[in-house]
Amino acid sequence: MIPPSNSDKNQNFHRVPWPRSKGGRFHFFFCFALFLALVSGCASIGVRNSNLQLQITPQPVMRGKPALAQINAPLDAQKVTGVVLVTGSPQLIFQKDADKGLWYFYGTIPFSPWVLPGDYKVRVMVYTAQGPPHYVEMKVTLK
Repeated sequence: MIPPSNSDKNQNFHRVPWPRSKGGRFHFFFCFALFLALVSGCASIGVRNSNLQLQITPQPVMRGKPALAQINAPLDAQKVTGVVLVTGSPQLIFQKDADKGLWYFYGTIPFSPWVLPGDYKVRVMVYTAQGPPHYVEMKVTLK
């Protein structure tokens, strides 16, 4: 780009904010962030697998009491993780039990003012050496 000469009528044309429409910069970045969130979310979900059977006991799950989650994932899976589909939920790392032929997670839901009773969706992901991860979802009631 050639810099403007002193003879140009509009010497400050390069100081006009981009984009020129009101709120355009915010709109552009908002749309870009939304696009990235949608693309990255869809790419990481994996494939729903109806052959995976998730069992969580006891039902309903009680705050402050231990619960057991079991899934019939293949024993040669690299890892099995779970998450409650709410903001800030920690990742639940499942352990392999070769004797019973399943993966399990044993833990306690904390009794705190931030964990409210209600219905939640739990997603368990199974990662294998080849192919995309497979997952199963289950609705869980927390009391």
